[in-house]
Amino acid sequence: MRAINPPYPAPVSRRRTRLNTLRNRVKLTLPFMLLLASLVLAPDHLGAEITNRIVATVNGDIVTLHELNTSIKRLTGLSIRELRLRDETNFYEVRRAVLDNLINEKITRQEVIKLGIKVAPKAVEEAIEKVKGENNLTQEELLYSLKQEGITLEEYRERIKGEIERFQLVNYEVKSKIVITEEDARDYYQKHTKEYAEAHKVKLARILLKIGNPDDKEEISQVKDLGGEILEGLREGRDFFMMARAYSQGPAAPEGGDLGWIQVSQLEPTLRRRIAELSPGEYTDLDLAPSGFQIIKLIEERKGEIKSFERARDAIYSRLFKEKVEKRYTTWLKGLREESFIKVIL
Repeated sequence: MRAINPPYPAPVSRRRTRLNTLRNRVKLTLPFMLLLASLVLAPDHLGAEITNRIVATVNGDIVTLHELNTSIKRLTGLSIRELRLRDETNFYEVRRAVLDNLINEKITRQEVIKLGIKVAPKAVEEAIEKVKGENNLTQEELLYSLKQEGITLEEYRERIKGEIERFQLVNYEVKSKIVITEEDARDYYQKHTKEYAEAHKVKLARILLKIGNPDDKEEISQVKDLGGEILEGLREGRDFFMMARAYSQGPAAPEGGDLGWIQVSQLEPTLRRRIAELSPGEYTDLDLAPSGFQIIKLIEERKGEIKSFERARDAIYSRLFKEKVEKRYTTWLKGLREESFIKVIL
């Protein structure tokens, strides 16, 4: 699955706790259970204080240690403990880079509020549709990609909303200074033609016959016999989709076994080879499946082709625009940071 390219520029961002000593005098006559309770409860209290302490202030806004640790986990996939144990030097570099990113987000968010920038839900949905279009993704493929990244669709919507806000903010500041020419776009296309290769996809339908007990030879024989009868019916001209509705035990049986469009690269190697032998309208023999036997029909095929410049033009203009905006964003953000009161307490 190719990486999802957001339609708006993300901000460019790179890169022990000291506890107050508590002096409490304990009288020799202090009851034992009260002393024990104080010893048991103290660690939890201190732990909460550490987790929630402030690590930076940005023009009055605060960044907490919890916020920083959560961002590190989201960006690296590792907990603070895991990251530190893996490479302590790198841990401090990553932590500072993530903190810088959070500071940048606070500054840009403050500017968004200052300018009264609002993003309607409809704009977010349109942006997501644009992402799908530029990356040749179906809704199912988008959800699969998000799942691989460990985020929900709602979290992705919030991320896109933030990107649009920042885009509008930067657009407000630098739009008049950015120009993309036809020559720029064609030159980019010539240098990055392979990026516009469409994935090889096939539309499949399946009749799945399940086996409840793989050690039951009699059941296997009966399922094979049923599969043979279905194949014979297909060869006599019976409709594949009607047969799937009548006999298939797969989840797509109500839709006539229609599995929809699938990227060939995502198919299991053996099945990929079997599909490669078919022409649209043809189907396999009765083949083994993980849970029984199956017959697969190739309904339609879209072989990977290179998009023409005309078809890729909008995506190219969008990408070039984002690249130029990001460069100007870096310069603009640097100026804002110099004008801001930032205090790091880490």
